[in-house]
Amino acid sequence: MPKKQILITAATAMELDFLLARSAENEGFPVIENKTTQITPLVSGIGSALTAFSLSKILQHEKCDAAYQLGIAGSFKDDLLVGSIVKVNSDIFADLCLSDNGKPIHEATFSDFRTYPFTEGRLIPDLSAFKQIDLPEASAITVNSVTATSDKRELWLQRYNPGIETMEGAAFYYACMKENIPCVQIRAISNMVSSVSGKWKTRESIENLASFFLSLYKM
Repeated sequence: MPKKQILITAATAMELDFLLARSAENEGFPVIENKTTQITPLVSGIGSALTAFSLSKILQHEKCDAAYQLGIAGSFKDDLLVGSIVKVNSDIFADLCLSDNGKPIHEATFSDFRTYPFTEGRLIPDLSAFKQIDLPEASAITVNSVTATSDKRELWLQRYNPGIETMEGAAFYYACMKENIPCVQIRAISNMVSSVSGKWKTRESIENLASFFLSLYKM
């Protein structure tokens, strides 16, 4: 019986170190294997462009039965506290607009963002394959730069009412959904959106995420 092929990606090596340390190289890729599963950890790079390229390249060569994106996120909601972990149920390219802070691209006449895998601009994955992941769910926006001002924070809340923001999530969902690969983002909250960088808890959040994922797969 063939092994189940799992892709696990994150933007930076820091977010994926806990898996890379357990891997061995196989045909140019780091892999983790047991009797039933082969896991391929992939550092995609920061941002949507690097993520899209990295995913398209590996998906040309590797068959995947499921894909995970792990990483940190900023929270818009008071009940999504720093250090907590969420499962992302939708994502959108928030700052892909016709003009600065203008009409979102999916509201224009272009068909690219109005047809599958988009639903009115959103990417909404089928999470039925990940029911065993018992986490609160959150909607996300994907941005090209971290939201650093209260004015920008209010704009995103009024326009999309997101739970969290990242810089890669929508690119991950887009690539996987186009290839019909079951996919899920699992994110640890490292900061409240628009908070100063000194209040970020990056390392602590990554440690929480690593502990959760290792216990999930009993690694």
